[in-house]
Amino acid sequence: GGVFFFRLDFRWEVSILLVLNMTAAKICLTMCLIQCLDCIGVTAHSSLINPRPRNSVDRHLPAWENGRFGNLSCAHPSWETHSCWGCNCVNSTGPCEVAQTCLWFSQGCSIGCDSCDGLESNPNTRDRCNCGKKPTNNDPRFRTYNRNVTAMSPEDVYQHNPWRAPGSAPVFDPCGMAGGGPKWIQTQLSFVDTKNAKQGDLGSKVLPKDPTGIVWERGTQVEATWSIRANHGGGYQFRLCPLGDELTEACFQSTPMPFAGKTQLQWGNGTRKEITGVYLSTGTLPENSTWAMNPLPYSSSSLPPEFQPPCDETVDRKVNDTGLCSGRFPYDVAIVDTLVVPQHIAPGAYVLGFRWDCEATAQIWQSCADIEIA
Repeated sequence: GGVFFFRLDFRWEVSILLVLNMTAAKICLTMCLIQCLDCIGVTAHSSLINPRPRNSVDRHLPAWENGRFGNLSCAHPSWETHSCWGCNCVNSTGPCEVAQTCLWFSQGCSIGCDSCDGLESNPNTRDRCNCGKKPTNNDPRFRTYNRNVTAMSPEDVYQHNPWRAPGSAPVFDPCGMAGGGPKWIQTQLSFVDTKNAKQGDLGSKVLPKDPTGIVWERGTQVEATWSIRANHGGGYQFRLCPLGDELTEACFQSTPMPFAGKTQLQWGNGTRKEITGVYLSTGTLPENSTWAMNPLPYSSSSLPPEFQPPCDETVDRKVNDTGLCSGRFPYDVAIVDTLVVPQHIAPGAYVLGFRWDCEATAQIWQSCADIEIA
């Protein structure tokens, strides 16, 4: 048996479930026509909130100043809302001044490929470069979609996506590419060209240094906060690159920041809840480096959460597909990770890199922030 997907248009998919009943020697063909607003044209989006990222460079422009979430008259409105979504997020009780941070990413990136293609990749169910690389993250405990199917089977439709071999999929730029690719692709969120950056710009090349005033001491534990605008599972890592070095993926991979094993959720009223993080260090790149699984399970009106939400919530999924800590658009809660500043690195100016490898899509979100190490 297997599940097959055929694209009909922007808003619909047909799924054909073929079930072979060997006992009765019957074939049952069930066709379900489902509206898939969360699969076609919606991309997963995330924002590094603290330390403040260079990617928030537009935060002082009128459309985003004082924590506003976007321009309702942008060039490429969403087909669903006929307006432009913003990078909605919460920053405890203060403004969440991320501007267009959630629009710096890489699209069309399969594991094992030499480069991303920049084309529509949500959802992605294929090896985009036909390289044949096998996924390394196959334990259901660390997967955020289709946990009940056998890894690398035909039903394991997301096996070619970044989270299935954390860190191994290529990116356009370690600080993200404006709009996710060289050319605009229809998504729910579209990058708005400004005086600071335009579609296709590379973050490491165009985003200026943006001192945050944050100083981390070697060997201590520190916090970093990020938020999900649209959820597509996967997992993430924080890394460091010396400011004086060229900002490349290789530079960031040379110094991943260890997780201290403490993760918290933070809501807009300042409330925090400590949760149990899930960490993966097998089959990752850099080799044996630790990645954290996205703790917020995806769900929709037709799909229950893939795993237990990490907070107490009561949600009627037919009325609201997003809860306090789960769902399609869990941007009303932020994820706070406690990290360990490596003891062995030299003091000085560094760039903190954040990388989120998605599982349902061939997409990777990245942000860069300026910090000092003492």
